[in-house]
Amino acid sequence: MIQLGKSCVGDQVSRVDALAEKESISSTFLVQILNDLRRAGLVQSRRGKMGGYCLAKTPTEITMGAIVRAVEGNILGIDSDRKGESGERVADIWVEVAEHLEAKMASITLQEMMSNEGLLEYYI
Repeated sequence: MIQLGKSCVGDQVSRVDALAEKESISSTFLVQILNDLRRAGLVQSRRGKMGGYCLAKTPTEITMGAIVRAVEGNILGIDSDRKGESGERVADIWVEVAEHLEAKMASITLQEMMSNEGLLEYYI
């Protein structure tokens, strides 16, 4: 997503092979990720000889949380099994951790990830 944000200016699109090379991943794997992001409404695809991918929204409208949910789903899925003496307490803590993680990811925009100002480097 950072590469798309940097390379897709105006009407331009990025080709899968160029994105894959820049991020050192296989084109096949990248297409799977891009399809997930497209289904979530975060990227758009253009077919044909001049085809490729671009952001569907501005980088300020896309959050890290939306990106992660599109690709991974619910990262900290909570198992509703609260058996045993400690099960209830562990589940409650896990829910609290998940809420904090979701809130943090919702507060980080793609624009911030692109700028690296005041943030650790994030790889998506």
